[in-house]
This record gives sequence, structure tokens and C-alpha cells, in this order.
Amino acid sequence: MYDVVVIGAGPGGATASRSLAEKGHNICIVDKDTFPRDKPCGGGFSRSIIEEFKYLKPRASDFLKGIARIGVLHSPNRQIALEGRVDMALTLRMDFDNVLLEEAIALGALPLTGTRAKHVVFRDDAVTVELADGTSVKGKAVIGSDGVTSMVARETQLNNRWPNSSITACRVCEIPAAPNTIIERYTNDLKYHFFSNLGGKPGYGWIFPKQDTINVGLGVVGTHAKGLPNEFDSFIRYLKSLDLLPKSTDLSRAKGALVPTAGPINVTFSNRCLILGDAAGHVSPLTGGGIAYAMKAARHAANVISYALENGAFDAQSLAKYQRLWQSDFGDDFRNQLLAQKIFTSPFTDLLFHIGSKDKMIQDIVSEAMAESSEREVDVRQLVLRTMQVCLREALGFKTNG
Repeated sequence: MYDVVVIGAGPGGATASRSLAEKGHNICIVDKDTFPRDKPCGGGFSRSIIEEFKYLKPRASDFLKGIARIGVLHSPNRQIALEGRVDMALTLRMDFDNVLLEEAIALGALPLTGTRAKHVVFRDDAVTVELADGTSVKGKAVIGSDGVTSMVARETQLNNRWPNSSITACRVCEIPAAPNTIIERYTNDLKYHFFSNLGGKPGYGWIFPKQDTINVGLGVVGTHAKGLPNEFDSFIRYLKSLDLLPKSTDLSRAKGALVPTAGPINVTFSNRCLILGDAAGHVSPLTGGGIAYAMKAARHAANVISYALENGAFDAQSLAKYQRLWQSDFGDDFRNQLLAQKIFTSPFTDLLFHIGSKDKMIQDIVSEAMAESSEREVDVRQLVLRTMQVCLREALGFKTNG
């Protein structure tokens, strides 16, 4: 019997597995895919993660595909673009996730990849995870880091399914490109772009230029996502018309993905079980980014599970500390991002851009909000107050330069 069975070997699952293995626990990590494997994703994350999880720094060259330094946010009517200087680290998920899994394996976690976890059965003294190949593994506890369609969340009744209004459907393509052409289009600062409310639908498009690829994606809230492939093709044509993409762009690698963007589920723990990452809704409602949140939640999960293993306390009441920890760490981020999401997808978004174009402080706030790298909460109150201030000053004829 293992101490912990971790289901899902993405950033959250691999980080939890490594942390637990480092503490001396016997870990099995299960994933349906064989690694290295790709995952549809923008691949942007906080540069500080490399400092925070120090074991990543010596391996940065194995996964880092550039630092984008300037973000450009385009208004729904495409008349205004706000710029801000905010660093964002860039990676390919095939490389990044593989490094994280290798780090977990190096410390003793046993990988069971290429086989799907089908069911999880909880008993008083153990958890049995039944696999698609007919075998099973047992552990004293289980961590569900198995993505947006999490089997663990479903079978624990922590989340049966996400409603369409809580999901963003995405279309993503990693486009190979020569480094010199990337610099020509996006400068040495690797300017990255967000496009809000494409086609009048709630959501966003993006371009993340990297070392030798250009990541392009479009995400639309699930209730409006019908015809997403056609919308994506239209978005690509628009980008080509702006010369932000080469005319010969190959979209054969485009893939679909679902991302929870309505904030976390209400409860992320039960007897002998913790949920994290996309499975728990640890994803920015504003940008769909979840790498940093999954890794931070994983660290809290590992600490709580380790204490449970040492004290034999696997009941839900004991494991509830995990939720208190991650909520204290980054829970307020989601509340602020949900409010910002409503502002950026409202009928007043173009007006906000118009006001923001006249004020450097608003541009900085917006850039921080949209950048995957931002370590600061979205200060919606400051944004609203500053917007009102700019409106008043404009009405009175005063200059507002920040």
C-alpha cells in the first residue's frame, strides 16, 4: 500500500508528488498519458515560480522558452490597445510538465503513466484506485489533480460537473516559427497580446510569442461556445490581417480544451482526499491561467497530507486545514478576478478602454490583471475609483497622467 496515490501528473499532481516524496512518503502518481505529452495551453506563468520552487532553477533551460515583457490588451471594438510592462515566463507544456514529473520521480515517486484511473473506492482504512487496465493501487489517501473533468471530484461528490456557464472552451495552436521572424513581429520584448470579447462573445483571444513558436488561442464561455472552431479561424484571419501572424500559418496542430473559469468549487477535501488544480477550479477566472495556483495548492496539500500520515488523521475535519491554507494564500485572488471578469466582459468594456487610454495608472492595473505573471491581486476597487477619477478630471478639463 502506498502512502498517497496522486491522480493526474500535471503541474499540481507532480508538485504534490515531489513534495510528499521529499518528506519520505511512498507515492504513486497515475496519469492516463505517457510523458512527455503535450497539453493545449498558452504556456504563460509567473516568473517567480522558478524562484519559489527552487529545484526548478537549475532546470530552467529545459523548459523556459523566453520572458515576454510587454502586454498589449485590445478593446472589443479594436480601436484602443493598452500596453503595460509586466514580465511573463513562457514554456511548452510538453517540456514543463515533463520536468516536474521527472523531479517527482527522482525523489522516489512511482509513475504509473499511460493508464487511466477509472474509479476511486473509499474505505475506513484505505483508498483503492481502480485502473482502466483492470489493476488497482491502494493508498492511505488520494489527491485528485485530474483536470477539469475530474473523476475524483465526481466520485467524492465534491463536483459532479461544471455548468456550461462556469467553463471556458478554448482552441489553441502552438505554431512553429523562425526566431528572427518572431523578433520582427513582437520585438525583443516578446510583446504578448490579449483580445477581449471577440465576436461580441464573453471571452478572450491571445498571442504568446516564444523562443521558436507562437502560441495562439481563443477562449469563449461555454454558453456561447457553439461554432468555436469557425470563430478561431476568423480570429486567425484577423491576426494575419494585422501581420501578427504569417500568412502561411499552419493550424493543423490546433486542439481544443476546457478550462474552469468561475472560481473554485466550494469544498476541496473529503475523507482521505484532497482536490487541486483544474479539478478544484484553481484557475484565474480572468485569464484561464492555472499553473501557479495548482503548484501552490499542491504544496499546501502535501503539507496537510504529510501531517495526516504522521498522525493517522485522514478524516475530512482534519484535512479541512488544506482549504484554509490555500484560501489564505490565494483565495482572494479569485473573488477579485471574478469581479474583474464581469467588468471586462460587460457592455461597458470599450468605455473602460477609452478611459484607460488616457491614464497610465489604469493601464498598469489592467496589465497586471491580465498577465499570467502577476503576483498581485486584481485591485478592482482601485480600478473603479481611478476610472471615476479620470472621468471626473476629463469632464473638468484637467490632465490625468498618473
